[in-house]
Amino acid sequence: MKFKCTDVSQSARDIVAEVMESPDSQLLIPPKLSGQHPPAEHPDSDEKHIGLFSSGTTGSPKEIWNRYENLVKNARYSAQAFGVKPEHRLLMMAAPWHVAGLSWAIMAEELGCEYRFIKTKKGEDDKWLKSVQEFKPDFLLTVPAVLRAMYGEEWFVPHIVFGGYSVDEGELQKLNPHSDFTIQGYGQTEAGGLIAAHKRKNTDPVGPYEHLCSGKPLAGVNLTCEGSPDNPAPIYIQSETAYTQKKYNSRDVGFMDLQGRVYVLGRADKIVNEK
Repeated sequence: MKFKCTDVSQSARDIVAEVMESPDSQLLIPPKLSGQHPPAEHPDSDEKHIGLFSSGTTGSPKEIWNRYENLVKNARYSAQAFGVKPEHRLLMMAAPWHVAGLSWAIMAEELGCEYRFIKTKKGEDDKWLKSVQEFKPDFLLTVPAVLRAMYGEEWFVPHIVFGGYSVDEGELQKLNPHSDFTIQGYGQTEAGGLIAAHKRKNTDPVGPYEHLCSGKPLAGVNLTCEGSPDNPAPIYIQSETAYTQKKYNSRDVGFMDLQGRVYVLGRADKIVNEK
């Protein structure tokens, strides 16, 4: 399969446009890996594939190739799970070369939403806050680190979507003054994006372990986990938008409640090392 490396130094909109409009398969190499040569292994297929790197939470980031159509399908599922409509204004603050940011942008393009995408860089807290205050979005889609930088400031967005990792205990309460609803998403590069999502009304009391709750799996996702709060177990995933149709070990651990909601405690290696 022939592929090209997408220039991730360009604007987020240009990156997304190239991913969506080019007939070629593409590899998005994060800036921190730009000095490394991309591995030669990639799908032997005439179908358009997109190569994305995992975050590298455990060990080195992995290069994962998935069908472009899977990413688009997952973006559509994300819109349904979050409740995003074409008339909504979206502000995204993330990395467009990772699956979450790319998926959110494809979602916005598919729906025709008005949106702004801010590439996040450490130390740009003032820029993040100014963007929220000036753009006044209906949805803010970002990662917990960005939200933490703004807890003590004056701002409000009706819907806050966050993912990448779970927030800490007590953080949902800190978001209460800033939104009507929070939506915690659980996704992976391997799954082609979103796996599950948990939406809560901010006037509702926070339940036990709710800061770890990622809600019920999306349609097309088969998720199993035999763990408990005191003894978390591996989370196994099979998704119609994943890079493989086989059930795989997510390398995350957690548990599920009687309502079928998944709680993600973290990466397996990290949990083991902390015990």
